[in-house]
Amino acid sequence: MKFIRLFCLPILLSGVIAFAQTNPTQPPKAPNAKDTQQKQDEPTIRIETELVQIEVTVTDKAGKIVRNLKREDFELKEDGKAQDISYFSVGTASTPARWITTEPKAKDKDTPPKPITPTPEVRAGRYIVLTIDDLHLSFGNLVYARQALTKFVDEQVTNDDQVALITTSGQLGLHQQFTNNRDILKRAINRLAFAERRVSSNNSGVPRLTPYQAELIENNDREALALAVNEILGKMPGTPRQMAESQARGSARMIVAENTNITRATLGTLENIIRSLRGLPGRKTMVMLSDGFLLGGFSQGTTYDVRQITDAATRSGVVIYALDTRGLIAMPEAFDASQSGFGNEQPPGARMRIESAAMEANRDGLNALSRDTGGFPIFNNNDLSLGLQKIIADTETYYLLAFEPLVSYRDGRFRKLEIRVKDHPEYKVRSSKGYFAPDDKAAAKASDKDERERLKLEAEREKNPDKAAKKESAAKVALVSNAYNSLFPLRTIPTEMSVDYVDTGQGEGYATIVAHFDVSNIKFEQTNDRYNATVEVIGTVYDEKGKAVDGFSQKLSMTLKAATYDRIVKSGFLYTRRVKLNPGFYQVRLAIIKENSRQAGSDSQWVEIADLSKKQLALSSIFLASDKEAAFMGTQPNEKPEKVEEEKKVEEQQAVTIPAQISRRFQRNAKFDFTVFAYNPKVNEKGEIDVVIQTQLYLASKLVMATPPTKMQLPSEDKTAAFSPYAARMSLDKFSPGTYELRLVVVDRAANATAKRSVNFIVE
Repeated sequence: MKFIRLFCLPILLSGVIAFAQTNPTQPPKAPNAKDTQQKQDEPTIRIETELVQIEVTVTDKAGKIVRNLKREDFELKEDGKAQDISYFSVGTASTPARWITTEPKAKDKDTPPKPITPTPEVRAGRYIVLTIDDLHLSFGNLVYARQALTKFVDEQVTNDDQVALITTSGQLGLHQQFTNNRDILKRAINRLAFAERRVSSNNSGVPRLTPYQAELIENNDREALALAVNEILGKMPGTPRQMAESQARGSARMIVAENTNITRATLGTLENIIRSLRGLPGRKTMVMLSDGFLLGGFSQGTTYDVRQITDAATRSGVVIYALDTRGLIAMPEAFDASQSGFGNEQPPGARMRIESAAMEANRDGLNALSRDTGGFPIFNNNDLSLGLQKIIADTETYYLLAFEPLVSYRDGRFRKLEIRVKDHPEYKVRSSKGYFAPDDKAAAKASDKDERERLKLEAEREKNPDKAAKKESAAKVALVSNAYNSLFPLRTIPTEMSVDYVDTGQGEGYATIVAHFDVSNIKFEQTNDRYNATVEVIGTVYDEKGKAVDGFSQKLSMTLKAATYDRIVKSGFLYTRRVKLNPGFYQVRLAIIKENSRQAGSDSQWVEIADLSKKQLALSSIFLASDKEAAFMGTQPNEKPEKVEEEKKVEEQQAVTIPAQISRRFQRNAKFDFTVFAYNPKVNEKGEIDVVIQTQLYLASKLVMATPPTKMQLPSEDKTAAFSPYAARMSLDKFSPGTYELRLVVVDRAANATAKRSVNFIVE
């Protein structure tokens, strides 16, 4: 479910809504640009409203997904009042529902925004966020979760899916942004580690308090307090009862405070991640793996209002599913019958009753997060893989409903949503339970504050340039940090990048970075016959543990003639760089920002640098080029990177459309070339090698093509080279649209060694 704020003329607004109501399954038609043109002296009356979008899943009595429902089958209420459904779309795992989008509110109040339109239909799989609640996972269950996730990636993730991996503790080092690369996902899963927590059940001390019992004591539960006090008196004879009670309350207070901090950190991380996904269109599935946690005061909003997560999920189109990693629980985990004194507590059986209740209480958080966002929890299931399979199956078919509230409340209060299927009371409908209405007063204060800061900064540029420069530097750092930490690329300056490995053959490995920037959104300043704009490209290379090992920054000052400006705005341009790296696995994060603005683009890619010192067979990355492109840059192993200046003045930057090495998209019936280098082939005394390569093509993990093994040769100009190149052309005239995996298998028969490389590409 998602919100769109509309700022438009009354006639335009009513026309769009009327069209949507009479054509519920069709997108609103964009009016002609001439129809929206307003004369400067013509008064403009502006109406502000909210378009609310909700994703709905419907199941029958047997729990099976109900398909083929229509708009008129649904009834939707907000705070008990029926609402008109103005837009309707059906989504599946392979074809997402078409969401409504609009341009953000223009700063110029006299300029109406572009009309609302659905997102374009694209071939796309599912967006899945695997959330590991390691703050509430025992060590054993974390190991179990790693195994289940690895199996899930191997067997259920398709080439069309985009999967991200995060932890609530942040201990993953580098959270894994959305990717369809299974090897990268499995490496991220293997990096998951147990998160040490301060909260303890205090089993070895006196009294033995679990977080749940401590919470009961804080809430003045007499039985829980009596159990703790009697334990102290039994273990420490002669202790005054009042002192024992004070000790029990003190221990409980400490445990509750520590547990509250951990739960707040968990919920805060979830909310931040979910809100960050708002810029990603369409449905997102979040799967949370956890041992569960106590809501306690959180459910009443005294410490943290859980409805904030419901609101975030509603606005971002996120559905949460919870998987209890404890599986089937037969006995309370904190205490068992083998412990001394078990069954002799006073009051009798109190500990068992409390801990049995604690098992259910720990499920409250998982219940609330999943059921209030349209998902469901899975409890008492010892097969986590089966649980993940059930969750993914639930995304097979869903419905997107949109409505414009009859009364646009803008008071910041929570609005309750109810949806049912008419004439089918037996159907179960799952959707978001509500959202917080916009708060105009809070928005106005924030806007005023931003405007004051902007004016203050402009004044400081003239009076105190050094102070202004520090503020601008801090703002740039924050913008880059946001770009680096986003789960998906920022798109105000659309950026796409490839990072590939190539070696000189002598153990000098390089990451070849090629980025394409779409600058059509950037405002250029015109001076005489030149168009001027300055952007800064910032990159950081991290090792697998999240430590920065290299970085670079370069300003690009574009001073363009009209013809070049037109080409660049239409086609974009390339940025290339090589970074020398030691053997290892690295992630490159790249950001581009426009000087003195909030416009930014970003991307991130992983690359593996082989260790040729081991004298084992290794492969470079696979380099792609369409048959209309020249041999792609950066594929010659013996090329040395040129020195890159920190600031570059671009007089006539060459406009270039996005190359195949980055986009990896080809039209059906097209052709493309691919190149790879094999390092450390075994050379015999005659200066010959016995190395063969096979090209394999996979669709949905199924082999659809394999060539006969082809012999590789050393470079004809250098028989002493430590690498062997291979290039070939592939024709796509027999392949249907889809996401394919090109896999190259190289076998050194003389050394009895095998190496593999693969790359995904899309046939459109």
